Amino acid sequence: MARKCTATINLSAIKKNYLYVKSLAPKSKVIAVVKANGYGHGAIRVASVLEGYADILGVACIEEAIELRESEINKIPILLMEGMFEESELALIDKHNLIPTICNSLQLKWILNCHKFIKPVDVFIKYDSGMGRLGFQDDEFISAINSLEQSKNINNITMMTHFSDADNLESDSTLAQIKDFENIANARKYDSSLANSAGVMEWSKSHKDYVRPGIMLYGSSPFSNKPHINKLSPVMSLSSPLTSIKNFKAGQSIGYGNRYICKNDMKIGVVAIGYGDGYPRHAKKGTPVAIDGHLSSLVGRVSMDMLYVDITKIPSADIGSKIELWGEQIFVDSVAQFSGTVGYELICAISASQRVPLRNINAQK
Repeated sequence: MARKCTATINLSAIKKNYLYVKSLAPKSKVIAVVKANGYGHGAIRVASVLEGYADILGVACIEEAIELRESEINKIPILLMEGMFEESELALIDKHNLIPTICNSLQLKWILNCHKFIKPVDVFIKYDSGMGRLGFQDDEFISAINSLEQSKNINNITMMTHFSDADNLESDSTLAQIKDFENIANARKYDSSLANSAGVMEWSKSHKDYVRPGIMLYGSSPFSNKPHINKLSPVMSLSSPLTSIKNFKAGQSIGYGNRYICKNDMKIGVVAIGYGDGYPRHAKKGTPVAIDGHLSSLVGRVSMDMLYVDITKIPSADIGSKIELWGEQIFVDSVAQFSGTVGYELICAISASQRVPLRNINAQK
């Protein structure tokens, strides 16, 4: 009998979340971010849904872009958000209709000196407005744009930056980054892109010509302290069945380290999923789960292949009962809070484990 741990991907929810993006930023074009295997949901399946809606798809590297092109995602431009890692990638950019982001002086040199382009290429150029990661600063940014303007290799230029703290609504840094970007960019008449998911949802001044939703397309909130702030639909539902049921007396311990001690007589179920599947090892006792539609929680430590849930007050629970770890009833952001991490990490980890099959539902575009 096959292990039945499954991640179900609701494709119609991706479209619904995209339409929510458009309702928040109706005047902006959309760069739908599908990097990291579509945030663990499968980049090809996600791109297949979004190809008819989004204006551009965003990936981290050329390998991710070519995977989409080889899967016949050919009707939409693809943005390389970290640009090129090797000069040899320029030939592939031209061949596959990709848009590179110019993030540093070496990438700028490569694209200016390239003699392989059949036609001029569109580029994004990144300004470091405070993230301190990729992009040009101040005078370097202006100098780089001047060089691009003078090159026959370049068609359209779009200016972009990335927020460092947009998920913190109490911080002034996002407004400062917007102002900093506008001060240096407004003298140029090029399109611009600032807003990530948090920017789309809460910082309307950042919407500009392009928005770049990522995590919100997958139904997870960018606001770790306000997981229900949005009107998003969960795309991934992670579930696995009960495989064992045991009765414990008050005072008995459960799991590694004997950390959990039963305060009362308890009925405990074992679920066939663990940190080897991508479920967070550091999920604390009390982390929510849903059992046959009833809410309950974890007890004891998460093991590599299994975890424990309290089914004392759920008389319908039996071997084979479906346990939702996150999805429609249990928000992934709630699990992340109990685990000391963010929803981003959890959803990406499931497909990365390569142990949990992904199953599509509602496949109509």
